[in-house]
Amino acid sequence: MKIKRTANAGVLIELDGTTVLLDGVCDELSPYLGTPGDIRAELSTDFPDIVAFTHMHTDHYDKLYADNYTKDTLRSILGPECPALIHAGNTSFNAVATRHIGRTDVMHVSFVITGSKCIWFMGDASPLELQKLENQPKPDVLIVPYAYALTPSAWRKTRATGAEKIILVHLPCCKNDTYGLWNSVETTIQGEDCVCIPEIGQTVIFN
Repeated sequence: MKIKRTANAGVLIELDGTTVLLDGVCDELSPYLGTPGDIRAELSTDFPDIVAFTHMHTDHYDKLYADNYTKDTLRSILGPECPALIHAGNTSFNAVATRHIGRTDVMHVSFVITGSKCIWFMGDASPLELQKLENQPKPDVLIVPYAYALTPSAWRKTRATGAEKIILVHLPCCKNDTYGLWNSVETTIQGEDCVCIPEIGQTVIFN
């Protein structure tokens, strides 16, 4: 299994021969970084098998990419209104309705991808929403925004999932971190060897 960070909060997952792009193309929305041009071109030349967005905020969703994907592949973009469960090859893909952090007026889903490994992708869901996935298979990999490691309380909920590996995304650009979020996160996860914070373009390989 390979997981490549492609955007602010987005990743490209390769699992059991299926490629899945989650929140994987977006424009820059300061202080959050967008998808670099070379990665955008790569994802447009060789489209993933599944493209999905947790919600339609512009730091997670790119309408032009979504439209081109649908036009060129004749496949639907998956998101808040997608079917509850679909299958692609040996991989199942489940969308679970979850509440956006601090918002009740945003349609939002989190995704559970199950094959030889199980991945939970939370998008911008509140850490409290992890309980909605308790009936899902235990995650081998949990992909979450920085808020899940911003405070000791949120981190306890994150660790309680039992995930073997936790990937943190959605951190602001280090040079434009006016609220000191990086420092808070690094303090919370100090000494935790299960955590990975990949740079955009970096690929993490799991056996």
